[in-house]
Amino acid sequence: MLFGSRTGFGLEFHVERDPGLLCVDVFVGGLHVNTWDNAFYPPLLVKKLKDELSRFRTPTAPPVGFTSPSEAFRIAESWMYDDASTGTSSGPEAALARCVFLEWGECTDEVTAFAFPDGDRIHLACRVRDGGGAAWGTEAGREPTVVSVSRTLLLETLERGLVIAEREWAARLAAIKARSDTGDGEDVSSVRSP
Repeated sequence: MLFGSRTGFGLEFHVERDPGLLCVDVFVGGLHVNTWDNAFYPPLLVKKLKDELSRFRTPTAPPVGFTSPSEAFRIAESWMYDDASTGTSSGPEAALARCVFLEWGECTDEVTAFAFPDGDRIHLACRVRDGGGAAWGTEAGREPTVVSVSRTLLLETLERGLVIAEREWAARLAAIKARSDTGDGEDVSSVRSP
């Protein structure tokens, strides 16, 4: 099940792949950003999708310092990873860095992504990192993957993803509880709900 698009922003669910986790491929501008791991812990994914939805519900002006998605990405990435930050949370660099996106746990640990609001548009910019270290292709001249999508389309993609994530998590909890009730499974009290 693909929501959104692979060339814009997309979430492709593979609900049949794992009984305990939720397999979701994430795409930004044609880049598959989590090829190394797509098995999300369902309650974490539910929480993160809700968090992203709350961020983008209302049209917002671009952050201070925004000139273009590529340049904003360069500034925010540098501020976050090159120890350029002074520890202050003010200033244009910090404002751009607060637009961080896709911080959804282990499955997206290897991508640096930002979602820069711009009224009814959201500019997504990302780069995949090598083993948690420096970003792939950070050499001069290599731009991040950038795509602009309508805020409405981004919200629809996140909302549809949230419906599936909540439904699948509820089904998994019910299965765990059923196994627990019959003595065949784990103790459902040890599994937290989002």
